[in-house]
Amino acid sequence: MEKPPIPSAIPSSSQSPPQKQKRKLPTPKELVAHYESQGMEPQGASLKVIDDLQNALFRVVSSGRGKKDRLMVDASRKLDSVNTRLAILEMKLDSKPGFPQTLTLGVVSAGIASALPHVFGAFSQIWNSVRSASK
Repeated sequence: MEKPPIPSAIPSSSQSPPQKQKRKLPTPKELVAHYESQGMEPQGASLKVIDDLQNALFRVVSSGRGKKDRLMVDASRKLDSVNTRLAILEMKLDSKPGFPQTLTLGVVSAGIASALPHVFGAFSQIWNSVRSASK
């Protein structure tokens, strides 16, 4: 017994266009009518259509070869790279002293800088007195 062809939404024309046309998928009603024309019961045809659509969906999702999948992988890789760079930048910023610590360091260094001449003067006096005592 010869099977009738699966219905297609593309009209058959004697002229083949040079551009590729997207093949429009048949609607579920057309698929049910196709399986019923093969002698299946309406419920069996509906189950067969559901099974076919699930299989087609699974093939499309699991193929991983689509252009959109590659774009998603590239976008994911770029987002990971940006996230890594932001994490490094955040670590560098966290390791820098904040305003209170910087202010404290400035005050302490100013105190040391103002006290340093007095300390050097005291050491020079001690050195001079030791040197004069040892003559």
